[in-house]
Amino acid sequence: EDAFTPCRNGKSMSVSLMMAPVRGISDRIYRNSFARHFSGIDEAVAPFLSTLRGSDVKETQFNDLIPANNSLPVIPQIIGKNHVYFLELAMRFLDLGHERINWNLGCPFPTMTKKGCGSALLPHPDLVDDFLEKVLGTFPGKLSVKVRLGLTDSGDLSALIPVFNRYPLDEIIIHPRTGKQMYKGRLDLDRFQEALVSLDHPVVYNGEITTPEEFHEVQERFPSVNRFMLGRGLFANPLLASEIKSGKSISDLKRYELIFAFHEELFFHYTRRLSGSAHLYHKMAGHWEYLHRTLPGGAKMFKRLRRMQYFHDYVPLIAALKKSLLSG
Repeated sequence: EDAFTPCRNGKSMSVSLMMAPVRGISDRIYRNSFARHFSGIDEAVAPFLSTLRGSDVKETQFNDLIPANNSLPVIPQIIGKNHVYFLELAMRFLDLGHERINWNLGCPFPTMTKKGCGSALLPHPDLVDDFLEKVLGTFPGKLSVKVRLGLTDSGDLSALIPVFNRYPLDEIIIHPRTGKQMYKGRLDLDRFQEALVSLDHPVVYNGEITTPEEFHEVQERFPSVNRFMLGRGLFANPLLASEIKSGKSISDLKRYELIFAFHEELFFHYTRRLSGSAHLYHKMAGHWEYLHRTLPGGAKMFKRLRRMQYFHDYVPLIAALKKSLLSG
């Protein structure tokens, strides 16, 4: 894989692409299957583990983050506000061989923000400062932070930058929206630029890259950024990272073949891991919520999938879409 991506102005720069953490989607089965079928992703941040109930996690969640069990380099992510629980869990990951841990300060979902975690901490630089002081005073590993511009006010991050600059953080991953916006509405790239200039740490851009053209637009606007996180755009088009890295696209037929082979591997592994057809249905429907967006006929298929009453209809439904696309 070529580590250099050509810019539109004819220059080239080293680019690193990360897989975003999405609960229910980018688990170990997804990451490993992705690595067998597609290229272009250099590492993945895992979906967060919560310390709201202490530092204990399910053994399956812990095993999913053992480096030897992952085909892609993976960075554990922790969400929470209790520094003691955070340190306990983070140290377990260091003992496994991880060097870096990510603290989630960007989650916009009410299940977390109502409990004062994720983006709910962004308006409180004093709490973030206290947490970082206590964690980094004893934590021997590297800590990165994933943030948004704020909870409801896009100016929250500006007040946090002096706090971040006081600590030896590994990098700051910024999604240029507020928590209130969730994943909708305008990206505030001016605020991202302000943060980029003011932070003393490497910055990762995360937000709304769904095509190579959108990637190049962001790259041209922020030429000092060389690390990018791909989320929903990648889950809708798993070839996105390789298209960005190579500057090339493949035939539609080859793309469909790769996507359905990928789907079949996911289905095989989830069938063996999950218990009950309802659990399997919800898992696969979650993946098709993204995958259907880049496939002709995908929207119609997904509408039928969401109305499905019996899971035994799932296989013939997907097979029909596959046949229609691969037969030309």
